[in-house]
Amino acid sequence: MVKKLLLFIFLVTISSTLFAQERESNTIVKDSAMVIKNIVASPNPFSVTTKIKFNTEAIHEIEFSVKDLIGNVVYIKKHTTKIGLNTIAFYRDKLDSGIYIYSIKTNNEIISKRIVVK
Repeated sequence: MVKKLLLFIFLVTISSTLFAQERESNTIVKDSAMVIKNIVASPNPFSVTTKIKFNTEAIHEIEFSVKDLIGNVVYIKKHTTKIGLNTIAFYRDKLDSGIYIYSIKTNNEIISKRIVVK
């Protein structure tokens, strides 16, 4: 009974954190000063690989990172964008199944969304 209660509390905490991050990123995406727009991970959830697609209006040096729900960085890599549609392939490698947060960071913005590994 105690284990079920702890699991329930954990899931509620995780859910509220993820929804708060999603609301925050949605308000940021509507900002007209954004240089990165229309970010989508497809497929999501995925089992082997997913592609992060987004549009940019200029060439930027970005940092793509993936974190677990505790905040540990499990992947990080720098990319140079091009004007228009950009794609970043992300491979599961040795990641366990679960929810992860991916971020795209430029000089003046950070956009974070979640992906699910099957």
